Amino acid sequence: ATTKSEQTSTLTTNINEIESTTISTTIETSSIQISFNQTDTTIKDTNDISSALINDITNLIVTSTNKPSPSYIVPCPCPNTTNIGVNCNISSTLCDVLKPCQNNGTCINIQSNIPSYSCSCPFGFTGIHCEFDHRPCKPNTCLYHGICNNTSNLTFNCICNQGWQGINCESMINFCDNITCWNNGVCRPLLLHYKCECLGDSYSGRHCEITSLKIKIYKIVSKSFSYVAIIAISCVVMFVIIMDILKYCFGIDPTREDLERY
Repeated sequence: ATTKSEQTSTLTTNINEIESTTISTTIETSSIQISFNQTDTTIKDTNDISSALINDITNLIVTSTNKPSPSYIVPCPCPNTTNIGVNCNISSTLCDVLKPCQNNGTCINIQSNIPSYSCSCPFGFTGIHCEFDHRPCKPNTCLYHGICNNTSNLTFNCICNQGWQGINCESMINFCDNITCWNNGVCRPLLLHYKCECLGDSYSGRHCEITSLKIKIYKIVSKSFSYVAIIAISCVVMFVIIMDILKYCFGIDPTREDLERY
């Protein structure tokens, strides 16, 4: 066992041998280097160094955690200052980063103290980012129902597809003109066509000209009753007329005897 005085004497001897030195100890398991720098150190009284201080220094050197040391990646500067990235293959100019020009405009980088850009717009487009379209023929000028042709810088002409008409091909041609749907059918215009919508199931056919059997029977019965009623009414009228003719023209009153009897 080492006594207190022997530990103090050993520490004093090691310090006296190093007048202006650096004591460094490396712990390989944790890759931590602990250094003690001491210059012009004078220990006046070695008796003041206690065994507790020696134990603290020993524990500080020996005790360590096995955490790996942090690693840092310091990128190398790119030869071209306008490029960025690990391989210096990404452009950092405003035109490449923002892509501000619309409608196929060309972006031009302006190298100055304040990096900026300018958009060169194609014909018919204006604005800082070529966002305003002044072309006579736009994608929806003919409402997707025809082909637009520029007749000048300010005028256009729409060649409409079949079944469409108007300046912008906005109207569908009404094929119901001069078409008659029978039996109160309704004509509905369709693209390049028309359709007669018949009432219920009573009529059918392209122009509602075909009558169902049920309607035919109904019409026959209705006509029969009508004819019977007409015949009956006609008989009554003829009887009244004949009675009046006999009474006022020939003086014959078939009902006189019956009236006198009662």
